[in-house]
Amino acid sequence: MSSLADKRVLLVGAGGLGSPVALVLAASGVGAIEIADDDRVSATNLHRQLLYGAADVGRSKAIAACERVTRVASEAGNLTSAVAREMRFDPGVDPESLRKFAVVVDGVDNFPSKFLLADACAIAGVPCVQGGAVRWGGWALASVPGRGPCLRCVFEDIPQGPDRGCAEAGVVGPVVGVIGALQAALALRLLHGDLDAAGALYHYDGLAGSLRRTRVARSATCRLCAGEIRDLKADRYLPRECAAEGTYAASTSRRNTMAITVRVPTPLRTLTQGKDEVEAKGATIRELIEDLERNHPGLKERLCDDKGVRRFVNIYQNEEDIRFLEGLDTKLKDGDSISIVPAIAGGASGG
Repeated sequence: MSSLADKRVLLVGAGGLGSPVALVLAASGVGAIEIADDDRVSATNLHRQLLYGAADVGRSKAIAACERVTRVASEAGNLTSAVAREMRFDPGVDPESLRKFAVVVDGVDNFPSKFLLADACAIAGVPCVQGGAVRWGGWALASVPGRGPCLRCVFEDIPQGPDRGCAEAGVVGPVVGVIGALQAALALRLLHGDLDAAGALYHYDGLAGSLRRTRVARSATCRLCAGEIRDLKADRYLPRECAAEGTYAASTSRRNTMAITVRVPTPLRTLTQGKDEVEAKGATIRELIEDLERNHPGLKERLCDDKGVRRFVNIYQNEEDIRFLEGLDTKLKDGDSISIVPAIAGGASGG
């Protein structure tokens, strides 16, 4: 039996980075893996989120990932326990809840969440493996509290200005695969007691096909290593441009503050007090529908089922059917208009 069988790992984020991490840890015999993610599988991300297939589109990432992890572990002859946490790792998380894990692995795609995770792990005294990827490049770093540098020693604080994470800048599929594999290797080293895995920053350049390893020293001015950061105060994780909105969610989801016009078809106007146009807010179609439901109860049930948009309903962002974009995860921007069209009025009849 592998010495990993009694180890418990928390994976935060089950996307491009988290996919190879989860698969490698399951196949290697890690005893328990908890996967935290509040997102759903999108068809446009399947090329880089290798945990999922076409049948998983629209499903909870956490649940679908745990099912895949269980299958992979079983095929490898391992008895891995996989637990789904359909949640966003936010400042409301108690760092003490991390103490039961041998290692925490970062699979999130934005800097506010990465710094939050680094701080929580340091406060809890739990090793953390972090990584990031944008376009053709990426990095990975393992940190052990009290031994070597942390994320803040390297990057100091959340970058100001727009967060050019993979959601905004894009990322090449193989790059997240390489970085995720590096994170998995670092996590396995830590789980086997190799603390020398910490303190080295790995940089991968996909265009040059090169991997560079640099030893990093602890920063004398790092507030986290100095013990000055002892809680997860929400405004600490707000980039400057989000501070006016005053919420952590604004920094991680870029939540829309401008109303989006939604055109409502005749059959649904009984739910909108006869109005043919209403306004709602959201960073994605999914969030927009949730806001519509809050103001016009009953609309969500008429538009969606547990698989996504109902077969007899089409939703257009400007002039494009969201089925050919990112479905319910289609991102919205100020100035967009949304049209709800029954399929019998000339739209597609299938999803």
